Amino acid sequence: MRAMTNEDIGRRGFEQGTDRYERARPGYSREALDRLCAQAGIGEGARVLDLAAGTGKLTRSLVERGAAVVAVEPSAAMRETFANVTRGVEVHDGTAERIPLPAASFDVVTVAQAFHWFDPEPALREIARVLRPGGALALVWNERDERDDFVEGLHRLVDWPFRIFHDWREELDAAPAFEPAERTVLTWHDELTHDQIVERISTFSYIAAMEDDPRGELLARAREMVLTRPEPVRLAYVTDIYVARRRGPADR
Repeated sequence: MRAMTNEDIGRRGFEQGTDRYERARPGYSREALDRLCAQAGIGEGARVLDLAAGTGKLTRSLVERGAAVVAVEPSAAMRETFANVTRGVEVHDGTAERIPLPAASFDVVTVAQAFHWFDPEPALREIARVLRPGGALALVWNERDERDDFVEGLHRLVDWPFRIFHDWREELDAAPAFEPAERTVLTWHDELTHDQIVERISTFSYIAAMEDDPRGELLARAREMVLTRPEPVRLAYVTDIYVARRRGPADR
């Protein structure tokens, strides 16, 4: 049997349990949103494209701050959940490499929890196309902080396959359309019940894409570990933010 590629994992993982994804995944702290919006210029009337918007967790926070937001999301299941919980925002079928919107039509493009799924070179060309000169690309991730012993042990248990705390400035700075990126790292804690932690783990794309039996076995092992901690469990997180400005025509 062919091993699943990242594309397979993303497709299968994000087409299943989108209501659970919406319920279990963390949002963004006020501090993180303040920093992201200040650095990217997101405020009243700013035209923002939320790319790979998922169920709209970041989208809703940007709308609350007065931005005029349009979303693009490749998963039909995610778009359906998005439409149910993020009312009044257009959501289009599309990818980072093929954005179905006009050139120079946005002040800011945001990407939350998703840039690691993109093919960086064509995605950054396409993002630059839809940004006006001087506009900003803002990337943000909530990542569990592996400097914490409990988080590190949990990641070993579930065999977390992705790069944690990768510095994306190399990929961003290689794109000629963008000025050097600015990075901000914030630490915080999320307090969760045992059930909430296990449910959150079940939304990890590669776990959601598993067959029922191995997924059930893995989640049972995770529950055993989580039960060793009293409730509420404080999970250590970092929010990793990158902002890069699109160069003007004379700067390219």
